[in-house]
Amino acid sequence: MDSDHESDDRPPASASGSGAEDPYIYTLQSNRRATSPKILRDFVACVLNSTGQEELVDAATVCTSELATNAYLHAEGDSLMLRVLIEPPSLRVLVYDACTALPTAARLPAPDHLDGRGLGLVAALSDAWGTADGDPTGRYAKGVWFELAVKGV
Repeated sequence: MDSDHESDDRPPASASGSGAEDPYIYTLQSNRRATSPKILRDFVACVLNSTGQEELVDAATVCTSELATNAYLHAEGDSLMLRVLIEPPSLRVLVYDACTALPTAARLPAPDHLDGRGLGLVAALSDAWGTADGDPTGRYAKGVWFELAVKGV
């Protein structure tokens, strides 16, 4: 449940050494709209179900939904980009937006507040989360990511 900032969006190198398969990398661009969290989480579920990582769907979709919702509510610009990288031993999901401000996990909000728990959920459900510099195309200012351990693909 570590949080850190990294300069790229690649998962750690696979420890399997020679003969390792190429990673699965999927990208989806979306308008920044109220429908974005659902579209992005459904895309992640489809990727995981299609690549034999069904056991990660629940945690990954909740975390994706939280990151996408934060980007929709608090970011700038008119679009988001989602990247899904599966390279055993890790799944890394990144949500890019045009806002330069880095997210911070807030203290637990008052019980009567309906928001402020998203990054806490991501931290609780993922093995790690953090931020990354802008995407490789230079269109987005930052990415927020989480990782989950995967079985061999």
